[in-house]
Amino acid sequence: MHRIATWLERNRIAPETVTLVLDKGPAALANMLELEKAGVGWVSALPWSQAPAALRSSQQLTLLSSREPGVSAAAHIAVVHGTEYLCVAKYSASFAGEQLHSLTSSVSKAMQSMRKLARELLRPGASYAESGLRHRITRWLAPQFVGALINCQLEQRDGHWHLQFDFDRQALERLMAQRLGRTVPISNRFDWTAEQPITADSGQRHIEQVFRGLQDGDWLGWGPMYRWIDRNIRVHAFYRKLGISLLQYLRRQAELAWPGLSIEQLLDELRQIQKYTLLYPPQGAKRGPTAWPPSFPKNPRYNKDWP
Repeated sequence: MHRIATWLERNRIAPETVTLVLDKGPAALANMLELEKAGVGWVSALPWSQAPAALRSSQQLTLLSSREPGVSAAAHIAVVHGTEYLCVAKYSASFAGEQLHSLTSSVSKAMQSMRKLARELLRPGASYAESGLRHRITRWLAPQFVGALINCQLEQRDGHWHLQFDFDRQALERLMAQRLGRTVPISNRFDWTAEQPITADSGQRHIEQVFRGLQDGDWLGWGPMYRWIDRNIRVHAFYRKLGISLLQYLRRQAELAWPGLSIEQLLDELRQIQKYTLLYPPQGAKRGPTAWPPSFPKNPRYNKDWP
């Protein structure tokens, strides 16, 4: 934070005009105090366990504008880490679908593994230690939400271990109604609407697109560099950063006419721009004979050279 404050001061940028967008990691009490001390605005994704209970269970959400398709939210002033902040209960239908797809895949893998283990336990002469069995089951139930959906029972009868499991459908309904697709962005911008912190938080994907473009994209790739001297490497990095700045500027200008336009879409549209030059003979001049190369195909209709 000290480096950011120094950079703002050196470039004569007022801290109150700057809004930093943070991920869940920096959303700690010490970091929030540093941000407040610096006087900058900020938006952060609050970890779900730290969000107020009333905000997590909020069901009165309002659909946002078409700039945030499939997203509904509600803004509240709530106390986090002993201080009041603007908290937004956000639900994203697309994010919920992605989480549900990943969850069903993880649940299916866990149940298949447990089914296979249950059959192995019935094998004559099978000998397993309880600690090893419970360690394997714990590992299969470790992915997010999987342990809340699968109920399993491991017991020993007649000198043999027996494993039984079941899928909790009611837990899935509660999960879909109260957890999947939900996040809680918070900010110290009390005058913002519910949509503004969400838009700022979603803007991180543009940064991710830049890194993907630098690493393995077909635009402004970092390599090959062909530079070995520090000075030349700095110049190479400056060219890449300058190109990124120009692309972002073009995207911001084009976004006024096309909201939500990405860099990839912008480049696809720009590649479709072509220029044609039509050449005409001078006025009054007659067109002379055209000499075609010998390898040029003949006109199949007239069995002669093309005119």
